[in-house]
Amino acid sequence: MTAYIACGLTAVPRGVFKDYTNFIHQLASALKTSSCDAVRYALVDSDPQLAEKPQNERARLCYLWDRELVEQADVVVADGTFPSIGLGIELQIAESRDIPIVLSFRKTASNRLAPIEYENPDHTHHFLQIGEGFVSLMALGLPAIFRIVEYRDESDGIRQIAEAVSLLQRK
Repeated sequence: MTAYIACGLTAVPRGVFKDYTNFIHQLASALKTSSCDAVRYALVDSDPQLAEKPQNERARLCYLWDRELVEQADVVVADGTFPSIGLGIELQIAESRDIPIVLSFRKTASNRLAPIEYENPDHTHHFLQIGEGFVSLMALGLPAIFRIVEYRDESDGIRQIAEAVSLLQRK
């Protein structure tokens, strides 16, 4: 089984970037050990290679390469701790190909968005529908989601994600 780890990297706060990328690397290692023949992800399989290409070609190549990585996967592990447009696109590609998705996110107070109220032109007031404030309702509603994993720390996340992925493995 081949897994693709999708995650938002662009807007990860720089103070936690190193810890977050270490989590992604550890997750990849755990999936290789537990249930996957191959684990692909941007930190290893596209971003370093993009740096070697001309600047004006990188956006197109990023899309083509990451799309291919998603399409070749048997399962997409999408960590939504730091949502991004790219992650949303990858989720939709997986959905369109009926590739099961394990959607995870770190559930801590610092990652939670506070409720916010807005006013419409008719002067009615509403609260923005952001679910529990971690991942957008639209993403949570994807039919291809096999499991949603909420984790408190890295080791808990790796354990729960690996368990969810192993359920998909045919032996």
